[in-house]
Amino acid sequence: MKKLYPLKFHPQWMPKAWGGEYWDLCGFDETPSVVSEGFLADNDLPDILETYMGDLVGEEIFDWYNLYFPLLNKRLVVQDRLSVQVHPDDTVAGERFGEFGKTEFWYVLEAGADARIWMGFKEDTDAGALCKACQEGTAEQLLNVYTPRPGDCFFIPTGTVHAAGGGLKIAEIQEASDMTFRLYDWGREFNPATRRPMHLEEALDCIDYKKYDEAACSCHLSEGDGVRVLAECPHFVITSLPLKEPAKVAMEPFKSCVVYTCLAGGVRVETGGNHYTLTAGETLLVPATADDLLLIPDASGAHLLQTHLPQPPKDDIYDGPEL
Repeated sequence: MKKLYPLKFHPQWMPKAWGGEYWDLCGFDETPSVVSEGFLADNDLPDILETYMGDLVGEEIFDWYNLYFPLLNKRLVVQDRLSVQVHPDDTVAGERFGEFGKTEFWYVLEAGADARIWMGFKEDTDAGALCKACQEGTAEQLLNVYTPRPGDCFFIPTGTVHAAGGGLKIAEIQEASDMTFRLYDWGREFNPATRRPMHLEEALDCIDYKKYDEAACSCHLSEGDGVRVLAECPHFVITSLPLKEPAKVAMEPFKSCVVYTCLAGGVRVETGGNHYTLTAGETLLVPATADDLLLIPDASGAHLLQTHLPQPPKDDIYDGPEL
């Protein structure tokens, strides 16, 4: 069997009522990412995972998730408003729907003058108050509202009510799940031409009703910031890598695959005697067994998000859906 190499994929465009999403890295059987380069070109991610197993994702990662690739990378193009929504955790999603929960991370790439992000509650609230607000069309009044800027980052734990709208481009990294409960759809739910299923009843008992912890879940990256961990949870670790000079990356400490998302500029990735180019908007999946990397930015520099999978708990019992 030939040695696995860093993989680039064809992005998939998914139109939505509010704009659309590019799915850059997806292991769903129904909508799998397809390799664009090398001898594995035209093969999809589930087939590659089935063939290479732990060599692709890491041995302990594979033992835990088996043939389920646990990350989903997207780019959101938000023109209208996303629904006011929430995502369940792994326990609720697994027990009720046989799916994973959906912990997310957002990095704002572009933001127009009218762009807004609604994130978490201004103050502690409860199911009764939220249900009434959704039915009356005033749910956003309970939420923090932000005027986003490029470089804004939001970690979105399961249970966090959120929305966005008005001319935004967002890089999203999340658990591999499409579990979304819509609470309120800005009136679209009352128009037969735009109506989508709503899930208010399902959502109410999986929401975190406490005041949003802004300090723990949001930040802004400015030019000149160095390497910084932006999100760390049981599902992923995301690190900001601004590059002006070449940087070496040792693969062995991760014990997992590493995903690079290029936010700006361009970079040449050298490993195992080969090289791969990555430009803004592109994603590269580096297998766990890859040799150490050398990241060489373009003359103008580059900015990457580096995502890896934390090791599963040693003494815990798997609590996700049956795979």
